Amino acid sequence: MEAAWLDGNGVAGLLAEVFGADITAVVRSCGSCGTAAPVGAHRAYRGAGVVLRCPGCEDVAIRIVQLPDRTVLEVRGAWVVELPRG
Repeated sequence: MEAAWLDGNGVAGLLAEVFGADITAVVRSCGSCGTAAPVGAHRAYRGAGVVLRCPGCEDVAIRIVQLPDRTVLEVRGAWVVELPRG
């Protein structure tokens, strides 16, 4: 039986497209349970879009939906993102 989810690394390309950089190593703190984990450790579910869920409590961390004319992004919890310049 195939798993219903991937880890966050499985959608690394989509995340890089949306954020403009690889964010799989960025640590996100869950607003619900306080778990601090890299985005790559979150569970990614695919359907009409992609939903990443906290590896601790499975609360929604991020939702990404790509429509023909735009990308819709919802980000939850505390994020500290440091991206290299240049």
